[in-house]
Amino acid sequence: MDSQYHLTVLSGTLPKIMLRLVYAAGAAVLSLAVVAVLVIDSEPWVWQKAASPQHYLVTTRNILHSTSKPQDHTNDKVREIALTEEDLTAVANFVLTRKNLDGFAQANIFDKRLVILMTIKLPVRFANYYLNLKLIADDAEPMAFVKQVKAGFIALPKPLARMLFWWLTHTTRFGRNIQLTLPLFQEVRIGEGKLRISLNWDRNVMGEVQELVSDLADKERMRVYHSKLAELVSQSQLRRFIGLSTLLRPLFALAKERSEVEGGEAREENRALILVLAAYANGKSLESAIYPGAVPLKLDLREVLLHRRIDAAQHFTASAVLAISGHRAFADMVGLAKEFNDTHGGSGFSFIDLAADRAGALFGKMAVSSEETARRVQAILSQNSEESIFMPAIKDLPENLAAEDFAQRFGDIDSPEFQEMKKKIEDRIAGCALYH
Repeated sequence: MDSQYHLTVLSGTLPKIMLRLVYAAGAAVLSLAVVAVLVIDSEPWVWQKAASPQHYLVTTRNILHSTSKPQDHTNDKVREIALTEEDLTAVANFVLTRKNLDGFAQANIFDKRLVILMTIKLPVRFANYYLNLKLIADDAEPMAFVKQVKAGFIALPKPLARMLFWWLTHTTRFGRNIQLTLPLFQEVRIGEGKLRISLNWDRNVMGEVQELVSDLADKERMRVYHSKLAELVSQSQLRRFIGLSTLLRPLFALAKERSEVEGGEAREENRALILVLAAYANGKSLESAIYPGAVPLKLDLREVLLHRRIDAAQHFTASAVLAISGHRAFADMVGLAKEFNDTHGGSGFSFIDLAADRAGALFGKMAVSSEETARRVQAILSQNSEESIFMPAIKDLPENLAAEDFAQRFGDIDSPEFQEMKKKIEDRIAGCALYH
């Protein structure tokens, strides 16, 4: 009797549950359709591809380089960057180019207001549809603030924009970037046709930022690898140079040993190792950050080589650091920008450096992407010191190409010739045993 009663109730309840699920699914689909109609446009807000991709790359690289020297010699603690509408337009289009997005961005400054319009063409074959975005920022003292963010016909109200910003800064890698850079910003103002950014280069502030950078890895772990590195570079038979692979094998052997203990974290071991090694290869010191309040362990100075080249080792390790912090795309972007900048008055475009950047970015990504890949990297590198395991042959790649030489041989970065060379490099990297 009881079982018959329960079956009767169940038979009456199931259709109701199913009906509610259908209603919920329908409501969700309808809501998405409404949002799509409001956000997606059939016409672009802005579309003007007048400049070449490398123009955006070079401009952005020059802007980054402009902070290397103080603009005001009376105050060497402050760096000021003054970005025009053209500069901001170049930076925004630089990001779109690197993300392989078919779009265009335009920045305009009206009195004390900055307006950035961006249109991205959606990958739809049968029709032209666009995602149009608009950002409005107004001047304020000491920091300009974002007044409105708009996507299509939808404008985020201030409370919702603040909630979104809070979520981004507290739960995503973007928030990590904010923490790293916020102490450096002394003032951000809009006016006189420029976005002016004053950066605080005070030693104390830079120390705080260095602390945050070192927080990408546990300080105790970093001290372990710093100590091991000191042991390796202090060997009496060494002179001025030491191979990157010579350092990688014992360091990853130590990482593998530490990861195999109970509760070991291979990704975090690799992260700490790469940070310490990259700082050393690039002539940077993390000693004050990883030995707070204590006498740091000094490292003997050696030039680190990759394929008998100092610059290749520096490019490889620097890109690996950007990748382990979640910025492999940015690592590729900065590397390409540097090479185009070097075609104008620098050492010239180098596909060798570009290959080292790409390989280093993939190396860093694999070292921390998952526990499985992290342990695989440790297993391979702890048993082999051959450079070909992680870095392909590069000797035959073109380098020292001035702007005229590059244009004659490759045209621009969209040309079939450039894409063929890029694919050649990427195929070589993919052929390395570590990346199979």
